[in-house]
Amino acid sequence: MDQIKKVVCHLVSAPIERPFTSSRGWIYKTRGSCIVEIETADGVVGWGECYGPSHVAKAYIDTQYAPRIIGRDAFDVEVIWEDLYNRIKDYGNKGMSIAALSGIDIALWDIIGKKCNRPVHKLIGGAHRKSVTAYATGLYFIDTERLVEEAVEEAVEYVHEGFTAIKMKIGLGSIKADIERVAAVRKAIGDDTRLMVDANHCLTVPAAIRMGRELEQLNVEWFEEPISPEDLDGYVEVTRALDMAIAGGENEFTRWGFRDIVARKAMDIIQPDVCAAGGISECRKIAALASAHGVECVPHAWGSVIGVAATLHFIAALPDQPPSFRPMPPIFEFEQCENPFRDYLAKTPITQHKGIVDVPEGPGLGIEIDRAILEKYRVQ
Repeated sequence: MDQIKKVVCHLVSAPIERPFTSSRGWIYKTRGSCIVEIETADGVVGWGECYGPSHVAKAYIDTQYAPRIIGRDAFDVEVIWEDLYNRIKDYGNKGMSIAALSGIDIALWDIIGKKCNRPVHKLIGGAHRKSVTAYATGLYFIDTERLVEEAVEEAVEYVHEGFTAIKMKIGLGSIKADIERVAAVRKAIGDDTRLMVDANHCLTVPAAIRMGRELEQLNVEWFEEPISPEDLDGYVEVTRALDMAIAGGENEFTRWGFRDIVARKAMDIIQPDVCAAGGISECRKIAALASAHGVECVPHAWGSVIGVAATLHFIAALPDQPPSFRPMPPIFEFEQCENPFRDYLAKTPITQHKGIVDVPEGPGLGIEIDRAILEKYRVQ
């Protein structure tokens, strides 16, 4: 009884107490998601999540994807993926069409794991690691009168919580202001804490190179999304000009979208998001492509506990890059901004201890969804 019986999209949204922004100028006043629930004929339920505007993902699923998978075998996860992709690619082979497909793919893997009584990572090759080092993503712009002070206070708090790696936002419209802020954080957390920066593609190529040279002096580990994702030639320039690693790709989709990035080594680190780039099925192919070209794969994560769990299973199945006596395994992005769907949607939340997060070991994604939270924050 593995046939898919029902596909439901849950749109959820919650206000946040302290709105925040990044270099894009988008003010985050709410957190929301499109949560995908797929049920088989014998009542097994799988959960997935779609990255991006939730109403758009729901429209794709309700009108294009769900009618095509009702009655299909949930174990045919990659067969379904190819069918849905080829159904939609004439109208858009990137963006929300793939994010919507990602949610379905993750939910199907959750079903397969529950049916087999195995965690997802066991079904996609096994676990190279049972726990992962987490880095805290935060240090957005909140109080414009205290941009340096608030960044230092937040970073120090993460260190006290046990994080050994932090990623902070930059992109204040002034290289001097950004460097002052990063330098203050570096001084506060010391040289033993790993530090990365994320510009959310707000810089030109010359500005990115100039800033990167100063960031290198502050022992910054990687420079994420320095320039616009459309400018692949620009990424090649920035990557070649700097000794520090250049990262990006959270807004790229499918193996075809990542093909030229990795073949040209336009980035040192690619960051596909399992809830956006095509789900677990497609991210495995993207990671294999990166491995074949000597490019690191360190996935992006931003969303609910469903996306967190799916990302942890994906990371668990990634080999060390490269293998060595003392390896540097991929690390997990544990976004720290206010998010009830990360903290309360699972009956047992996923947490970090001294900067380490355990990979879920239960069947499927290894989490149990609290339907009361879905109802509490339901939009539609």
